[in-house]
Amino acid sequence: MIKCPNCGSTEVSQTKPDQYKCISCGVIFHFIRPDVQRTDVVSHNCPVCGKPVQPGQGYKCTRCGKYDICEECVSFLNPDGYVCKDCLKEAGQDCFICGKFAFQTCQACEKRLARGDPEVEIVKKVCGECYELFFADTRELKKAQGGMPPLWGTVTYHCPVCGNICADCIEEKKGWFSSKIVCKACGSEIRMQNYTMVHIHEDTKT
Repeated sequence: MIKCPNCGSTEVSQTKPDQYKCISCGVIFHFIRPDVQRTDVVSHNCPVCGKPVQPGQGYKCTRCGKYDICEECVSFLNPDGYVCKDCLKEAGQDCFICGKFAFQTCQACEKRLARGDPEVEIVKKVCGECYELFFADTRELKKAQGGMPPLWGTVTYHCPVCGNICADCIEEKKGWFSSKIVCKACGSEIRMQNYTMVHIHEDTKT
């Protein structure tokens, strides 16, 4: 499917070999076929999203073999090379926010969805860049650190049964004298862990 790099419309007509005109906005653009070497074409559109890509600056998906995909539509998986969003989605390894490689999946979400929990519509799978949006939170840490005055920091939630889970899968249960955070999927008490982006990026390489 050919998309216009200007407006994203798929209503296009071919005017010349590898040249197209958008019916919606009138833009004329080119598409480079990987099996044909062209030196007279300035740019073409990404076969995934339709954005312009300069010759020599595109990427090839090592799974489907598509050439000249833009940098926004691929994930670098060492040592597997580049993989496009379409292949990641087909394999169920796509971040539910941006579509790139999802290294973290919330197992609590999976369990709750499987048993028909009405609060869960989708299993949260995220890449390293989107991890902090759903798997990290800022909380008071004085109880965890055992000190005063109150300490605040960014934490992740670790369930001894489900592993690291998203912030939507925790629940705070208050008692007469104390409160605790538990996993909504299995009821286990949650342990808060200090969170750093350095640790998250290191995890994506393994």
